[in-house]
Amino acid sequence: MMGYSDSNKDGGYFSANWALYRAQRELAHLADRHHIQLRMFHGKGGTIDRGGGMSHRSLLAQPHAAHEARIRITEQGEVISLKYANPVIARRNLEQLTTGVMDAYCLGLEKHQVAPEWEACMGEMASTSKAVYRHLVYETPEFETYFWEGTPIDLVEVLRIGSRPTRRAHTRDLRQLRAIPWVFAWTQSRHLLPSWYGIGTALEKAANAHGYDLIEAMYRDWPFFSMLIDNAEASLAKTDLYIAGRYASLVGDASVRTRIFSTIQCEYERSVTMVKAITGHPDLLHSQPRLAESIRLRNPYIDPLHYIQVHHLQAWRTDPKAKDNDALRRLLALTVNGIAFGMKS
Repeated sequence: MMGYSDSNKDGGYFSANWALYRAQRELAHLADRHHIQLRMFHGKGGTIDRGGGMSHRSLLAQPHAAHEARIRITEQGEVISLKYANPVIARRNLEQLTTGVMDAYCLGLEKHQVAPEWEACMGEMASTSKAVYRHLVYETPEFETYFWEGTPIDLVEVLRIGSRPTRRAHTRDLRQLRAIPWVFAWTQSRHLLPSWYGIGTALEKAANAHGYDLIEAMYRDWPFFSMLIDNAEASLAKTDLYIAGRYASLVGDASVRTRIFSTIQCEYERSVTMVKAITGHPDLLHSQPRLAESIRLRNPYIDPLHYIQVHHLQAWRTDPKAKDNDALRRLLALTVNGIAFGMKS
């Protein structure tokens, strides 16, 4: 089974996806050598940082994912209604998945003769982004405080979103937090940090070391890398640091709030700059106008929900009686549901 959520939480977006790509390829080669029928089970979620995205394109970018046209995929509860409640949309999704498997089997491997210098560069970028990501998330002591106070993670816990407890042990140690609430909390607060943090520094360092021409060629001619960049671009477009700043205002220690938020802001700006430089796009989502228009139309409806959530979340945390206020709890639950649906791709 290929686990997308936990690998992303442990090492960040670039590192997790590169490790999964290599693992799938090596397993496929091993199965071929020993004449074993291999069916990979992909445990994906609905968001980019949990392996979500367009199934057809994902299969073409990673042809070993459907080895010999065999594949198994988890469809999370969060996306079942969106993909299968409407018969027309359900049929389209199944057609795209089937077509993706067949295209990857018949055509994908021929198109995936990856240049050694591309793989070497991707490996360097994965290492760089992982180091940047882990330095912030696991090696910066104040980050735990920022996360627990600057996102609605405590609200996510109380509402019991997901099939399992949010933490493996009752501690604030982020290593004990499960991947689903981790991603959910960052999405609710409009940081979307797991789906892009670290890529700006990685792209910048690689471009300085190897030249922009190499990175641009990777984006143009390597489906795996172009998918990575385009998915990150979509997440960057949905990130809103002005609203994220409102959630950051909930962090009690001003020095922690300022330090962590400014670090996130710098990496966000670097990531946007580098993605636009590599893609040649003047704006984010220039090549995905439908998604750009969808985000533009949804934001006026989602944004007020964020303000309502932040305002009442502060009261819910500080007023001892608020936890027993059913009306307040229902209101906060409605904001969570509204934001979650509005942030879907």
